[in-house]
Amino acid sequence: MVQPRIKLPELVGLYRQMTSREWRDNRLCGELIVRDEATASLLENLLAEDSANDYPCIVEDGDPDNVAVGDSFTLQFGAVRTAVGLVVPDIQGLLRSTELAAGTADISWYVHSLDAASWEEESELCLRLQTVKRLVKALEGAAAIFDHRKATLVFLQKGRFDVPINYSDSDLMQFDQAAVEKLIADLELKDGHAAQRQEIGATAVCELLAGVSPSERFSTLLRKASELYQRFVDGYKLFASSFSFEKIRDQAEALRIEYTGKIHKTLSDIQGQLLGIPISTIIVATQFKSITTDPGNLWVNSAILAGAFIFCVLLLFSLWNQYQTLEVITQEVNRHEAIMKKDSSDIAGRLQNVFGSLHNRITLHMGILIAVGAIATIGLLIAAAVFWILCSPAF
Repeated sequence: MVQPRIKLPELVGLYRQMTSREWRDNRLCGELIVRDEATASLLENLLAEDSANDYPCIVEDGDPDNVAVGDSFTLQFGAVRTAVGLVVPDIQGLLRSTELAAGTADISWYVHSLDAASWEEESELCLRLQTVKRLVKALEGAAAIFDHRKATLVFLQKGRFDVPINYSDSDLMQFDQAAVEKLIADLELKDGHAAQRQEIGATAVCELLAGVSPSERFSTLLRKASELYQRFVDGYKLFASSFSFEKIRDQAEALRIEYTGKIHKTLSDIQGQLLGIPISTIIVATQFKSITTDPGNLWVNSAILAGAFIFCVLLLFSLWNQYQTLEVITQEVNRHEAIMKKDSSDIAGRLQNVFGSLHNRITLHMGILIAVGAIATIGLLIAAAVFWILCSPAF
């Protein structure tokens, strides 16, 4: 798109040089005395024939074909081309642009009654429009969708609930800006409860505007901004009370007790087999008999060694199975820890010792299983060594 030759700030600068400015018949009218060459050049360019569509202007008095310093003109400026911006008589005329009212488009504008322009960001009008834009953006996160085409926030609370961005100049200039700023700050806060905070905001909006016609909803929201914020605060307090530190700590303690029992069970399940280690590996070595006195003892010794070998294999299989159980328990503990950090990030650090003790206990039990496996293997090797010493003459 080709940029207009004269930008709105330049045009407004020309407007402000006019005396007896008034809005009449949808036109900005006034008298202009050309004080310098820059003004003469700008006015000449503005009144050129090829600028008529972009900057419509009626010359009531003066020579548009010969603009010189010192000349006097009586002018009537019409609506400029949309690409240039908006020139309106008052705030209500400005808010007729739904895109501008909702803050979904950056449009240059000038309001005659306040002599205010969009690039003068410190003006109260600019500040309040920016606040509304940020409010719509914050509520967009709480809403199910934001229909940009219709400038409508759509909430889903027991059905579809539409809030069109439609409000008046009095709504804009009189809403409680402090309450709106607090609501925006809370809705934009990124922490472990951001999703819940947005849901509470959506509920507060729908409850406040229940029974209000769609066309009046956003207007009512602005007028009752302080009440909306109080509803939000009350809702969040109710939510926070159910996530107190004591309750979360109790949940963490319950998890610790539950998983401590599961961890201990990995050893208690094979306790009987563990007690059989010295019998099946070391003590059996004392049952071996010399084959020099009776060659038939070779078969007895072989049977004893085979029994010890089978026991060790079964024991190692059980140890491996229990080790895998501890791996699964570790994954479950990590999952619960991640959920707590996500949902209660502000206090999760204070409960770190609960999960830390579980991880330490799991590590200890894994070490015990490995040690038991090593002991059983060493016992079997001792039994095999005794067997070899006593039975080697037969091989």
